[in-house]
Amino acid sequence: MSGVQPIRIVRAVFVLTLLIAAAHLAFQPDPHDALRQADALFAAGRYYEAFHAYHALATHTPDFAPARLRLAMTLVVRGEGSAASREFGWALKLGLNDAAMMLARLYQGRMAADMGYADEAARMWAQIPPSSALYGLRLALEAEERLRRDDYAGAEAGYRAALAAGLPESWRRSAYARIAALRAGYDPTSAWEDLRRATAASRDPLPAEQPLAAPLRPSPRPDAAQIAAILASDEAIRPQLLGQVYLDAGWTALAETQFDVARKRGALAQPAEAYIAYAHLLNGDYAVAMTRLRDLVATAPDDPRPHIVLALAYLAAQDASAAFAEIREARRLAPDDPDVLLALGEWHAAQRDYVAAAAAYAEALRLAPPERRGAYALTQAQYHLKTSLQVCEHGLPAAAEAVAWLPGNAQAWSALAQARLVCGDATGSRDAAAQASRLDPASPEAAYHYGRALAALGDRTAARDALIRAADLAPASEWRVRAEAQMAVWGLP
Repeated sequence: MSGVQPIRIVRAVFVLTLLIAAAHLAFQPDPHDALRQADALFAAGRYYEAFHAYHALATHTPDFAPARLRLAMTLVVRGEGSAASREFGWALKLGLNDAAMMLARLYQGRMAADMGYADEAARMWAQIPPSSALYGLRLALEAEERLRRDDYAGAEAGYRAALAAGLPESWRRSAYARIAALRAGYDPTSAWEDLRRATAASRDPLPAEQPLAAPLRPSPRPDAAQIAAILASDEAIRPQLLGQVYLDAGWTALAETQFDVARKRGALAQPAEAYIAYAHLLNGDYAVAMTRLRDLVATAPDDPRPHIVLALAYLAAQDASAAFAEIREARRLAPDDPDVLLALGEWHAAQRDYVAAAAAYAEALRLAPPERRGAYALTQAQYHLKTSLQVCEHGLPAAAEAVAWLPGNAQAWSALAQARLVCGDATGSRDAAAQASRLDPASPEAAYHYGRALAALGDRTAARDALIRAADLAPASEWRVRAEAQMAVWGLP
């Protein structure tokens, strides 16, 4: 009996130890629960909060690979490629399951493409096989990358391959919108059909949405409404309009093709030629741009506008003396032309003579015709805000005039909000920023100014919410950086 008692004691202690260990494990926070909560933020587009949630989870559980992967994905969305690359490396070293690996490759490809490493992007995407649920998304991203490299035929074929492979509804609409935009210049009838598919729900079953891949979906620029409006326009001006939309989207080679069509048709030959030159400037082809603009000046020596465009081209090429010579000639031809004075203002600003530039902008506004005063007032207001020069004396009145002429323009209201805050009118700034957000709910600039105005009024909680919204609306932009910096200055978590 004496030997049995110690055995019972040992067994009791062992069972008690197991119970304590089980209780300890039961009350340990499950990192998967925290991951699901952070994923819900990410899927809702609340990238600021998701980033901090993933960062905290990765810090508290450094060997939890899914947290490292999500943190890397969020860093890609924020445009922080180097930091994202380190987190991807850590996650892969810890080990990922097949589905997580495919998600990692999708984001790694986008990260590499954004950093200019096209071959590395292709290598990453090539590791996503047709059997993966992300295969269609891979094909869509590859098509988008071809578009960025001006391979328009390859991009269109790529989007069609992605559609054939199967895309979730939101990606399907984006793909058809892209195809419609690409076809609008050479097959408008088919482009109309693609637009119909981009705006109508599919009758066929589609793959499920991929919420964690949503930030990678191509932005709708140009969107379906823009392309529809151009396709419905007069055929004589359609190439010019389409070229301008392409240029705004960064499709410079495609834009040049449309401008060339407009130039050959004759009705808009001069502006088309100017836009062709501008497209070359955007591509860094200064010599070609200058040659075309000089030819344009030679064919219309008494028109100030080609001189203005050539002057701005010289400024872009940092040839100040040649730029001023063109501006001087334009002023001789049209001394009261407000566009000439705007160009003069640009020239003075490039020479860092900000007072002279301000005077030129003010004179341009004074001479502007009524139908264009709003645009000139906004240009003047933005100049004063950008340089912080005479904001209250000249920038604020210009912003107020801009919203009077352009009451539906969100940028004008944002400028007014910024100017009012600089000049001590926090309430007026808040109201102007709120109006800017109503006009353009997707404007990070409006949300940023709204947050700053609320903070000036003492409403720090609402200010934080507004700044977070600014960061979420454009996570890879200066507005996210400025919003986070502002919160740090105020000590807002």
